[in-house]
Amino acid sequence: MADMLTIALSANKAFQRALDVTSHNVANVNTEGYNRQRAEIVSNSPQIFGGAFGGGGSRVDTIQRVYADYVWRQQLQATSLEQRYDGALNSAKEVEGIIAANDNGVQQFLQRFFDSLQNLSNEPLSSVNRQMVLDEATNLESHIQNITAFLTDNQSQTNAQISALVDEVNQQLDVIQRANEAVFKAQNNGTFPPNDLLDKRDQAVMELGKLLDVRVFEQKNGYLDVYVGNGSLPLLSDNTRTSFTAERSPYTNEDRTELYMTIGDQKRIVSDLISGGQLGGVLDFRKNMLDPAQEALGLTLAGFTAAMNNQHRQGWDLGGNPGGDLFAPLDTTALGNRDNAGAEDGTGIRITNNIPDYTTPPLSLTPAQVEQAQADMVPRSYRLEWDGTQFQVFDAASGQNLGTIADGTKTLFEGLVFDTTSTTAKTAGDTYIVHPYQDMMQQFGKVISDPNDLATRGEDPNVPGTPAPAGDNTNIANLANLANKEILYKDASGQPAETILGGYSRMASQVGLYTHGTQINLDSQQQVLKQVTDRLQSISGVNLDEEAANLMRFQQAYQASAQIIQVSNTLFDTLIGVIR
Repeated sequence: MADMLTIALSANKAFQRALDVTSHNVANVNTEGYNRQRAEIVSNSPQIFGGAFGGGGSRVDTIQRVYADYVWRQQLQATSLEQRYDGALNSAKEVEGIIAANDNGVQQFLQRFFDSLQNLSNEPLSSVNRQMVLDEATNLESHIQNITAFLTDNQSQTNAQISALVDEVNQQLDVIQRANEAVFKAQNNGTFPPNDLLDKRDQAVMELGKLLDVRVFEQKNGYLDVYVGNGSLPLLSDNTRTSFTAERSPYTNEDRTELYMTIGDQKRIVSDLISGGQLGGVLDFRKNMLDPAQEALGLTLAGFTAAMNNQHRQGWDLGGNPGGDLFAPLDTTALGNRDNAGAEDGTGIRITNNIPDYTTPPLSLTPAQVEQAQADMVPRSYRLEWDGTQFQVFDAASGQNLGTIADGTKTLFEGLVFDTTSTTAKTAGDTYIVHPYQDMMQQFGKVISDPNDLATRGEDPNVPGTPAPAGDNTNIANLANLANKEILYKDASGQPAETILGGYSRMASQVGLYTHGTQINLDSQQQVLKQVTDRLQSISGVNLDEEAANLMRFQQAYQASAQIIQVSNTLFDTLIGVIR
């Protein structure tokens, strides 16, 4: 009877625990990240009674967490990618909306400006037509400034978004770090695995995966190591945090937020290594849409001002004076790295597209070379590195080595003049950043305010080097003809292939293509995520029908074991009564 009672009590206790686990599953059917649990009931070791083996009853050996690690990791990766495309698309649609909304406006303002040039060509002495040219130039300037202001504000918003997301990343890392400690203690002190703690930790990792791409590695001591950058950079290793911050670029006065990690004693920029999650989406949007859009628009404006100024200088105004700049040319300097050892802060490196300034020695160019320079311009930013002898020039985005620029020279490089004649002391390894076309956006505008300064006249064919009569329209006609002249983006043969309007349309098309491609990727990734999530739910999710069946099964077993206890008690009472 003692044996029967022991068996009954162990069974009763086991089925009570099974009922508890089943009830726990039902209670958490809608808990995000919860994996159903299962009580593993096993037979107790048999015991010897009177030389014979007797049953030992049953017990709950462990509470198993029904968990498919490999599917969960697939879900983590799919979630990270889905959030990346979603984040990039939200930002891209905002820019696309502004560009698309202003596409007709830019074309209209450009066309109206060229029409005003044509009207002045028809009546070069008309003061009304002269003023109309300046008015349309002002209208074009205002419209471009509106687009420029939006793109500049969007750059600032992107900076703020990066900083906010990094704060969220660090908060989520705090949660995982605390969960690691709790799991470590539970595994060392508890009888059963800490399933609920493991679920909460995995859910925290999933939330982190929504912010950036992560890889996780479980250690024997229970800690979960978290890595980023395709598994190359540790955020949590043996539950020790690596500093992850959002700070301004190392280049002085560059309005750009970058991601930093401190590994050992070295602080390094890791922005290009983040590829997933909302943070990866924002960085991808900035690198592959916002930056290229600003640079392409700036290049179009740089080509427009260079072509206009180059042609305008070939004429004479109403007073017989040689024409000057019609629009403000690019005139900017490099930004020095705050860690540079040399005295040169970048201001000694001047960049301009006002090539006519350099048609005399030491940079002597023919008119054809000046025109070719407009087609040679490439929409990108540059990083310059002083190697101790000369400047190595790199594409700031891709890191591609583009060539070299000698110190103390005026060098024509990809259609721009790099003037290094005023640089000061430099140390090998010093670096500088140049954003010529983003700066061009900020500087665009007309510089002529007096209608009489418009150089409408050409050269007197009978007296070279002197202006034609006041009524001559040669130069203003040539300015008007620039509307249909291909001056930008050289083709495979090196010849210009785009007009001014074509250059703007190319930028708008790039914006549209990025948005469309991101939408396709998002739609595809959402399907992948749904499939993986459904698969994980089929394995680890709580099925109420199954749990209801388990409740009935365990309840019946519990009642049966209770009945055994009752029978055992009755037999025991009977035996006591006989003895009395």
